Amino acid sequence: MKLKHLIAIGALAAVATGGAMAQTVTIHIVASNGDRTATQTAISNLLGSNWTYRGTGITTSGSSANLADVAASNFGAWNGTYTHPEYGTTPVVIKVSYSGALAGIAAIAGNTDQRFVVTDGTGNGPVTNPLSGSAVKDTDYVLHTADFGFSTNFQATSPFNGSYEGTTYNPVVEENVGVSPLGFYASPGFPSGLNITTQLAQLLYTNGAVPLSLFTGNHDADANKIVYAIGRNTDAGQRFGAYAEVGLGTSTAVRVWQPTFFQAQQPTTVGTITYGGVVQSQELWPVETVSGIFSPLGSGGFSSGALLAQNLTVTLGPDAYKGKYIDEDSGLPQFLYPNATAGYYLGYVTPGDATNRILGGNGVVPPANRGVALSYNGVELTTTNVKTGRYTAWLYNRIIKPQSGLEGVKLAFANALRDRIKSTDAVAGGGIIDDGTFKVRRTTDGGLVVPK
Repeated sequence: MKLKHLIAIGALAAVATGGAMAQTVTIHIVASNGDRTATQTAISNLLGSNWTYRGTGITTSGSSANLADVAASNFGAWNGTYTHPEYGTTPVVIKVSYSGALAGIAAIAGNTDQRFVVTDGTGNGPVTNPLSGSAVKDTDYVLHTADFGFSTNFQATSPFNGSYEGTTYNPVVEENVGVSPLGFYASPGFPSGLNITTQLAQLLYTNGAVPLSLFTGNHDADANKIVYAIGRNTDAGQRFGAYAEVGLGTSTAVRVWQPTFFQAQQPTTVGTITYGGVVQSQELWPVETVSGIFSPLGSGGFSSGALLAQNLTVTLGPDAYKGKYIDEDSGLPQFLYPNATAGYYLGYVTPGDATNRILGGNGVVPPANRGVALSYNGVELTTTNVKTGRYTAWLYNRIIKPQSGLEGVKLAFANALRDRIKSTDAVAGGGIIDDGTFKVRRTTDGGLVVPK
C-alpha cells in the first residue's frame, strides 16, 4: 500500500511540475490584424526556443522558421511548452485566428464558435484560410470557442455589447497592452510628400474618388488623375478607428472599390508578401455581411491589413482609372471619368503591414511597385509625434478576456502574454509601448486625444 501510495504521489508531482505525464493544453485566441505581429512575437518568446508553427503564409514548421513569416500569418497553430511558476512546464497548442478586432470582441463577449485551423502546429505543407469560402469543416477548420482575444477597438465601439442580432454579448475585461498607429498610404506613382486632411479623407471615403489635384493643389496637371478609396471590412478595428478618426463615425456608409486584375498581370507572391499586378477593372465593393454586420454596396472592404496593403502596390489600367462600368439601360460601357489619364488607390493600414508590403522595407517589393506614405493633417507618422499627441490616428491594442471561466494554465498564459506585449513586444510591427513616455490618452475610438 505504501509503495502504491508513493507511486501515485510521484505521478501527480510529475504532472504538476510539467513532467512527461502533463496533459497538453489547447488555447484558442481570436484577435485583430493590428495585434497580430506583437502577439505572434510574444507567443514565440513565451514558448522559448523549442516550438513549431504551421499556418497560412508559412509552409514549414520548426523553431528555425523565419519569425517574420510566422508573425505575418493570420491563421495557424503553435506547438511547444509553456513554463509557469505555479503550473510547471506544460505542453501547449495555441491556435490563433487574426480575423479582426470586432471578431475578437464578438468571440469573447458572445462565447460563440469560431473557425480555427485543424493542425496542432506540427507537420508540413500549406494551411488553408479557415474563413475562405472553399474551406471544409474538419479538413480545413474546426469549430471552437475562444479562450481570450485581442482587439484594437473598445467593446463600446462595437455592436457586440448587449443584445445584437439575437445573441446576448456580455461585458468583457479589456486591458490595454499597447498602441497601434494608423497611416494613410497610396499606390505607386502617387506623388511623395503629400498630405491628407480630415476633410479630404471624409470627401474621399464618402464620394469614393477625388482628383489628385485636391492633394497637390495643381489643377492644370492633376485634375484628370483620379484617387480611389479602398478600405477594410466590418470585422476590422482599423476600419472603425480610421473612419472615427476622420469624423465619419462607425456607421456612415462609405464608397470603396474592389479591383479585378488582368489575367496575364496578376500579383506576385514571394514568401508571405504579395504585391503588384495591373487592375483591369473595378467595382464598388459588393454587398456583404461580416460577423453579422451588414454592409451596403460600396461599404465593405478587404478582410485583412495585409490584403489592403497588397492592393496599395498595384497599377491601375485605363478602364480602371477611368471608372468603366456597363450602363444598365443601354448595356453599353460608360466611364465615370472619361478624361482620366492616371489613377491611384489610397487606404489606411498599420506600419506593421505598410513597412514591408507597401514601402518595400525588406527589399522584396521592387521599387516600381512601392507605394508612398502621406502625412495626416500636416503631421508625419512617427513614434514621437504619436506619443506627444501631434499625430492622432492611432488605436489602443487591448487583451479581451471573459469576466469568468478563464482559469488555470490558460489564464496564466493570457496574463503572461499581456505582460510580455505591454512591456516589450508591443513595438513589433510598428506598435508603441504605452509607458511613461506616452504623454496622451483617449477614452474611445477616434475620440479626443488629451494629456494624461
